[in-house]
Amino acid sequence: MNEDEFRLLDEIEDQHWWFVGKQHILRSLLQRHAPQGRILDLGCGTGGTLRNWMDRHPCFGTDRSELALRICAEKGFDRLVQSDLDAVPFADGAFDTILALDVIEHLDDDVSFVARAAELLGPSGQLILAVPAFQMLWSKHDETFQHRRRYRSAQLRDVVLEAGLIPERLTYTNTLTFPVAMAWRLLSQHTPVGRVAPKHDFWPVPRWLNAALTSAYRIEARALSRVNLPFGVSVVCVARRGDAE
Repeated sequence: MNEDEFRLLDEIEDQHWWFVGKQHILRSLLQRHAPQGRILDLGCGTGGTLRNWMDRHPCFGTDRSELALRICAEKGFDRLVQSDLDAVPFADGAFDTILALDVIEHLDDDVSFVARAAELLGPSGQLILAVPAFQMLWSKHDETFQHRRRYRSAQLRDVVLEAGLIPERLTYTNTLTFPVAMAWRLLSQHTPVGRVAPKHDFWPVPRWLNAALTSAYRIEARALSRVNLPFGVSVVCVARRGDAE
């Protein structure tokens, strides 16, 4: 992402329904899959995820953007490293939980990145990947944020397996907003609306709607603590090393 996108995220991630909802979902998944010890957020951006876990676990973040890390530091995060994603300067086996949230869709070689992340995990460590789902939902938003692709769950499973990890859980998320996202994509792709569509999907919405959408994500997060969901705007994989007991 470029600097304009990082500044946008910093401005809205504390209150925009998409980001607040994303944290509800992540919290539900991590609580079910027992986050352990040292957590590394690969591609930590402006620190929205680090903020939720740094009081309970030793949390580390890495990003290639100097601006993103400067914003993180201003929020009080101090375990930060500027690095390309394929050259993270940590010792093998150093982490118990690694997060790569909305990261690998930016990369030409997603398998190599996941394989490198696997090397950073301890023997019983877990990697949590989140990516945008379904190529048919491709839009200006993907182009603005420099995505290479969107994934079906089977495609994400193949990436994880090829990288030498064992998928422990695979589920779609952001399910409640899927019908609206699909309708908007079809409208944008097949009507003149596409010529004037915004460059990203993080539109400002009325306060009441923001609250309602945030509440919807709380409901989804509770569901994800019990079951996998069959479709959604995103897909998440929880994977472990093949040598884990």
